[in-house]
Amino acid sequence: MSPDKRQRLFFALWPDEALRQQLKRLLAKEPFRAIDARPVPPENFHITLRYLGLLPVSQRVCAEQIADNIHADSFQLVLDQAGYWRSPKVAWLGASKIPPILLNLVRELETGLELCGLEPESRSYQPHLTFLRKARPEALPSTIPPVIWQVDRFVLVHSITLPEGVRYEIVRSWNLCG
Repeated sequence: MSPDKRQRLFFALWPDEALRQQLKRLLAKEPFRAIDARPVPPENFHITLRYLGLLPVSQRVCAEQIADNIHADSFQLVLDQAGYWRSPKVAWLGASKIPPILLNLVRELETGLELCGLEPESRSYQPHLTFLRKARPEALPSTIPPVIWQVDRFVLVHSITLPEGVRYEIVRSWNLCG
């Protein structure tokens, strides 16, 4: 990649294939199937830790160095609720209890990324997995059968916009301890 080439990047939790298929089966059932919206392809399922934006190589390298220095334990994330945000019109799955390890991981990333010249995130962190775009809230259940995610890594993702939609490409991966 040339030094002036910018990439749209974000850090994320990325499900393994077994979890991705479990989520796909859950979201194929009622009431999710009846919702008139644009489903997110299962290969794009993720939980964003921190959106970085369009970064030059120097900031990408800095962000990777920050991630290299994070030492966090693996943890369990239980997705047990569905929700909807009106402004972006997205439906999502989330956790009623956010593990402290996840919040610490996000805080460490946030603190380090400021050293890379990135503005701190102004919104409070709300981990969620978007599964529908252009959705309406009418048919969403408030709770779902728990989906247990054993989180053992986080990744840096390159978001590529194509005429047929967005494609995500994992750039790097960091294992969590334990």
